[in-house]
Amino acid sequence: MSVAVLVLLRNWRKILAVILLLLLLLARCAGLQQNNTACGPTTGQAVNGQFAYPLDKSVEVGSGYRTADRPDHRGDDFPVPEGSPIYAFADGTVTAAQDTGVQGFSAWIVISHVIDGKPMSTVYGHMNPGGVLVKVGDQVKAGQLIARSGNSGQSSGPHLHFEIWNGDRLNGGTDTDPTPYLKAAREGTGGTTTPDANQQVTDTNTARDRNAVAVISTGKSMGVSDQGIVIALAVALVEDELRNRASEAVPESKNYPNDGVAPGDHASIGIMQQQADMGYGTVAEIMQPAHAASEFYKRLTASGDWQSKAFTEAAADVQRPRSDLRGKYGAREAEARELFTRLQGVAPSGATGTCSPNGGTPGQPVTPGDPGSGAAVVAAARSQIGLPYVWGGGDANGPTGGGFDCSGLTLYAYAKATNGAVSLPHYTGDPSNPGQMGQGQPVADLSQAQAGDLVFFGSGGSAQHVGVYAGGGRMIHAPTEGQKIQDSPVSDGGNLIGIRRYITQNSGNAALAAAAPNGGGQQQ
Repeated sequence: MSVAVLVLLRNWRKILAVILLLLLLLARCAGLQQNNTACGPTTGQAVNGQFAYPLDKSVEVGSGYRTADRPDHRGDDFPVPEGSPIYAFADGTVTAAQDTGVQGFSAWIVISHVIDGKPMSTVYGHMNPGGVLVKVGDQVKAGQLIARSGNSGQSSGPHLHFEIWNGDRLNGGTDTDPTPYLKAAREGTGGTTTPDANQQVTDTNTARDRNAVAVISTGKSMGVSDQGIVIALAVALVEDELRNRASEAVPESKNYPNDGVAPGDHASIGIMQQQADMGYGTVAEIMQPAHAASEFYKRLTASGDWQSKAFTEAAADVQRPRSDLRGKYGAREAEARELFTRLQGVAPSGATGTCSPNGGTPGQPVTPGDPGSGAAVVAAARSQIGLPYVWGGGDANGPTGGGFDCSGLTLYAYAKATNGAVSLPHYTGDPSNPGQMGQGQPVADLSQAQAGDLVFFGSGGSAQHVGVYAGGGRMIHAPTEGQKIQDSPVSDGGNLIGIRRYITQNSGNAALAAAAPNGGGQQQ
């Protein structure tokens, strides 16, 4: 008889005990999964109307929203034991999910929703490492288990910090009192505090998103391409930051729903700053964002060659600003694309096919911004979203080996956007070497960054990772082996050690920003 068999015979009781223990653990995990208290994110909280209470309904708020003793407290705190299940408040998409490293929270989850037709966000904070059960890009349902409560970050005891925002928590939204929403979740009324569309809305971010939805939906109903819709959004951003404002110069305009009244030195009104005496419709019609957008689209598409024009040229030919202001529309393209992506849940693109989780069709081109602009750099990088990370991959002509590494993607984006005028090496490097970080002009901090700048991550002044800044605290980058090119928060890159600018904007045209000669080598 072999030694192995003898060992098995002598220890059969211990082996049987281990097997039984494993079976019991598996059974327990299966049971817990059914009850949504462990083993991954599943639907577990009862949903009343469109909302689910984020914790067990017996849990009351311990510290409320912007109280007298905590005027800067942007949400509600719920004291609960560590490990308590946390549920998604409403259907949505996870836009941020970190186990550690988030200022104040240490760990957090941000979910983007559309509630009563308007974009909103919810925030869940202070989970312990391992307590975040979802990842960026996940589609979640109301009542789904998304996390386990903890006591991390700036916390005086185990609790869930919960916030509700009008608009995008990661990009210009505004916090709001969760009380009526939590009440609706408990009582099943499904009610919200969404403003009446016929009333004046003074919250800039709410008005901006509401008007953007009108521009997008009008364009789609008219069969306008995504690029045409992005042009319209950029125009509305330039003209009055997507506000539907009346004008003192046109007293009648104040009689209709608006987002405020501008002093007015001419007869232009509404989101596109159109004039009734120029054939755009009556004052009442122009003060309707959908009508204003439709008039813009009619004029944009009337020219059969508009799609072959540069971004700024197509926009300016409709708006007809002074010659020295024609370049201003291209400067807002990246921002308009981000707005479209956030509100539609997919990046704008004329390409067809299966979209990647981050939007767009992998490897398919998107119409760039004005040649040499920061928007064109972002568009070139964004066009590669969904391709895999390949170490050493990518050159000025596109992917190699089927994909890019981080510096390969950035050098391609600049080569594509500037027609080769800015030639970056396939090496991130450091300021003393001729790598990417050794070129261009330094930018003081993220608040000064512009779309198309490069953001560098590493330590000791030496960069190990780089991405294309897309505006709004986000970047396009090739993260690491096993991942795909994606649009992510800049915070996902790790320790930000530098920002560099390689082109400067001048009426939509690029000027090189002290680019150095090519260096050698490769770095991930």
